[in-house]
Amino acid sequence: KPAANFLVGYFYAEALILAEAGALVGAIQVAATSATAQLPFFVASCDYTMIGEEFYAGAAALSKEPVIYGSVVSQDITRVVFTAICIIGALLSTAGSSAVIDLIKF
Repeated sequence: KPAANFLVGYFYAEALILAEAGALVGAIQVAATSATAQLPFFVASCDYTMIGEEFYAGAAALSKEPVIYGSVVSQDITRVVFTAICIIGALLSTAGSSAVIDLIKF
């Protein structure tokens, strides 16, 4: 009888079949996938689910490898910078400034 079931990767129709089998035997289940279509099945039938980018961040945290960890950190920094640019651009456009339009045309 299995005690744990780790479902990691990209899944199709087999996601629910595998997760349900693990739930029926009472195994602790951890699922990690970037396939958004399979997330509801994993959330409903697994004990722990890593959603989307948590899949990659979890691998970086467990491996402690500087290159993998650095790539996750750089993605987070880039996301924060682009979000700030979008918010500033929206505020400038709302205030009537054409700086954003001029920057895009450049």
